[in-house]
Amino acid sequence: MAEFYKGFTFECDVKGRLTIEGNPVQVVAAPDDGVDLGCSADDGTRVALARAYIDSSVELRAREGERAEHLRILRSGKAAWNQWRREHPEVHPMLAGHDFTECDGDVVLDGFDFSYTNFTQASLRGMSLRGANFHQAILAKADLAGAHLEESNFCRTDFYETNFERAWLTGANLQGVQLAMTNLTGAHLRACRVYGLSAWDLKLDGADQGDLRIRYEELVGGQRIERNATIDGIDVASFMYFTLNNSNIARIIGATTSQWVLLLGRFTVHKEVLDELAKALKQRHCIPVVFDFERATQRDLVESIILLAGLSRLVIVDISDPRSTPLELQAIVTNFSVSVVPIMKAGTRPFGLFSGLLKFPWVRPLIEYENPTQLVGQLDVLLAATSSDDAETSRRLRHTQTSVEAET
Repeated sequence: MAEFYKGFTFECDVKGRLTIEGNPVQVVAAPDDGVDLGCSADDGTRVALARAYIDSSVELRAREGERAEHLRILRSGKAAWNQWRREHPEVHPMLAGHDFTECDGDVVLDGFDFSYTNFTQASLRGMSLRGANFHQAILAKADLAGAHLEESNFCRTDFYETNFERAWLTGANLQGVQLAMTNLTGAHLRACRVYGLSAWDLKLDGADQGDLRIRYEELVGGQRIERNATIDGIDVASFMYFTLNNSNIARIIGATTSQWVLLLGRFTVHKEVLDELAKALKQRHCIPVVFDFERATQRDLVESIILLAGLSRLVIVDISDPRSTPLELQAIVTNFSVSVVPIMKAGTRPFGLFSGLLKFPWVRPLIEYENPTQLVGQLDVLLAATSSDDAETSRRLRHTQTSVEAET
């Protein structure tokens, strides 16, 4: 993962080399030993060495001089700054690491042209930046909490770990932006344009995401027709756009049914069991879907679970508690032929109608367990059950269960 120091980004590349701003560098524990520790060092040592390298670098001195000059022009006002940008389009302004809040808190930056500007680790908390142009700017690790950015242009901007907590982005152009670990808690995102963005591990608690706009073109009769669609979740924008093309639906279903494993149970009692299964499934390149999240507002509990089950490769359901999932399990078994593996804590009893579900061939033999380790030990056989419905699979399930019980 990328780390930041004084506006510089450093990380390990795919070859295990330490890179600063994408360029491989040699870092040594002592000047006289010449041993390049790079990414082989522990985290603390690597960070300390990278910071020491940056502190002593000519690049840092050059940046500081460049930033001072660019700040001088910026403080001359919007007209002077934007004129300078027009006259020198080859210059990418360097404002990384600058604390605007402390040094320029009274400056209004509405309408400034910040295209291609480097704002890495800059602090712009509460600043007024309405209608500013951030086209292909770098805002990685920048702090814009509470900032006013209404109608600003962020086309293809880098938002890696950017803090937009409670920021105002209403009507902003977010087309093609790169969102990764971005903090949008309580942010105002209504009416933003979101075509082409990527979104990974976002913080969106309390964010206003209504009326997000996807504007795209569709080929109809040899002509390109502009279309518009609206969604209410920035983190699902790419997925929703993908579904706009009906030819992609089969691919979506194929991808989920080959990797999703739905885990159901009474989480207040046996969640540690399902968590261990989820961890083991990830190690086997499956995607565990543990139903412990907020249910869909347009579906009740059973409908939400049935929808997920229909898109899953396998359903593992813990029936250890009499009140646990009887209605949901019956709905899944009677509506889909997806493989269902019931599991139960040893010494407990299944709900009364469970035996009637065993007549369905896709319901696997009940597995009783003493601890999560037993279940993980059988996981490969459970997954094999999804690719074969013959008697041999059932025999292997029973044989594995008996073997594990004998070992424990």
